[in-house]
Amino acid sequence: MVLVTLLVLVFMFLIILTCLMFIYYSTVSRQLQQADEQKANLLTQITAINQTLDSRISEAMKSIKQDIQTIQKERPQCDSGWKSFDGSCYYIVTTTKNWTEAQSICKSMNSDLVIITSEREQKFLENITDDSYFWIGLKRDNKDKNVWRWVDGTLHNLSDGFWYKNEPSHRGGTEDCVDLWKEKKWNDVDCTNQYEAICERKLTCCV
Repeated sequence: MVLVTLLVLVFMFLIILTCLMFIYYSTVSRQLQQADEQKANLLTQITAINQTLDSRISEAMKSIKQDIQTIQKERPQCDSGWKSFDGSCYYIVTTTKNWTEAQSICKSMNSDLVIITSEREQKFLENITDDSYFWIGLKRDNKDKNVWRWVDGTLHNLSDGFWYKNEPSHRGGTEDCVDLWKEKKWNDVDCTNQYEAICERKLTCCV
């Protein structure tokens, strides 16, 4: 009788244990399923967010591209044959002329002989010219030979220029015009000399 009772108790214990295991695994399975669903929902949300971001980035890039194209169209450009640098266009006149003729050629192209105002501009001109001599837009004042003026009328301070050593020299009293000379440095020479020239035109934007 005791044995039967023990068997019954063991059997009941096994049934209870089996039920508990079933409940446990059902709970774990349900939690895992919920986790999978949450993961899937999260992935869906992430995918939707990425698609939205991609769409907005694409629209922003398209807008930026259109703005750049608009700016490029509106921004003034140098004509063919002219070189652009720091807000100006430069043209090399390869036919040799005297200073006055060279300035006239520049004027006919809506420009002037170049006015050099910085070391950066001087270096740029050195890089775009060969070993020839080139007129620039600087000459002595017609009334005061100790005064130098650019073609736009502004005064030039000798200490600010890029003169060749011991220049300007004013040899013979007729060296009133300036050219790019040896080592692309400045030199005062007779205005009737025949040299190539550098024309400059300022870029202006119509807004």
